Amino acid sequence: MTENGVADLKNALKQLFSSYGYVKYRMSGFEEYSLYMENRNFLISDKIITFNDLDGRLMALKPDVTLSIVKNALPEKGIAKYYYTESVYRPDRANTEFRELTQTGLEALGEIDGFTTAETVELALKGLSLTGADHVLALSDVRFSEGLLNKFAPNAENREYLTEVISRKSLGELDDARKKGRISDEGVNALKAVITLPQNASEALDIAARYAFGKEAESAIKELRAIVNAFKGTCFEENIQIDFSLTGNTRYYNGILFSGYVKGVAGAVLKGGRYDKLLDTFSTGKGAIGFALYTDEIENLFAEPSCGPDVTVVYGEGADAGELMKTMAPFREKGLKAVAVSRRSFTCAQGRIFVFEGSTLTEEK
Repeated sequence: MTENGVADLKNALKQLFSSYGYVKYRMSGFEEYSLYMENRNFLISDKIITFNDLDGRLMALKPDVTLSIVKNALPEKGIAKYYYTESVYRPDRANTEFRELTQTGLEALGEIDGFTTAETVELALKGLSLTGADHVLALSDVRFSEGLLNKFAPNAENREYLTEVISRKSLGELDDARKKGRISDEGVNALKAVITLPQNASEALDIAARYAFGKEAESAIKELRAIVNAFKGTCFEENIQIDFSLTGNTRYYNGILFSGYVKGVAGAVLKGGRYDKLLDTFSTGKGAIGFALYTDEIENLFAEPSCGPDVTVVYGEGADAGELMKTMAPFREKGLKAVAVSRRSFTCAQGRIFVFEGSTLTEEK
């Protein structure tokens, strides 16, 4: 996918979301810094670019889109559906410098039911399919994970540690935790079963159901099964997997989580989930679900490969510019990549090599 291909993807996503009744949401490139500080646990990073507005307020280049939409567009009743293509400003993965990242996503706010949840999953799957790459959408639920950890790690410190172990799917660390008395044999066996689930989503849920401790965890399995069943017999049936290593931020997320992956990209290119708890900061009793697709990652995957020219014409000092341009034209008319390089700048052979002297073009063998 070339640069134009990425633009085509964004347009295709816009048409997809619009066809489901989502409305384009436009926002400013910045918000008051206090918005992000009050909800910093929701952010991927607490490092934010700030500046003082002309009226003295401390502002921030937005590191997140969801917070802006929730703050400004939460409906009083019913449901509001928005999509967006926006830039966010966050540290890179190495945490060494800020990057401008482009993401396209959607948010449904208000009265969220099972259909809206399934529809959001469908849009995530269709969005991934528009990349043209092999893809998978991994589903999880924070209620299941919380039930499992509350059962076998009631100590807050151990629960936090085991959450990290689960996210890394580290079986060896589980054995170490057992030796150190941080979890029982029964707990290790349960966690190992949960993080080594089969790829088939229905089979995975059958196994996970044995470790659904508490009503909330049982509800999570029931809802995940409803979603998986909704896609049986469709073209997306094999693109859904269950992965409880997606644990999420329980301060904000309260239900389903999902991450999308495409072949050839390390890490998720799509992330989303149910985040009703975030809305409690702004209004009680409302729900929310959404996702963001990171088009920068996809652009890197499908960028047109860099390659040298088909033809290199080496010209000497004093060469006639008009004659040289006429000489280059036939190569380009044939669709070849042709470059002219002065003899002084020429360093290595790329493609077929020609020498232009006076008005004569000679190919070097």
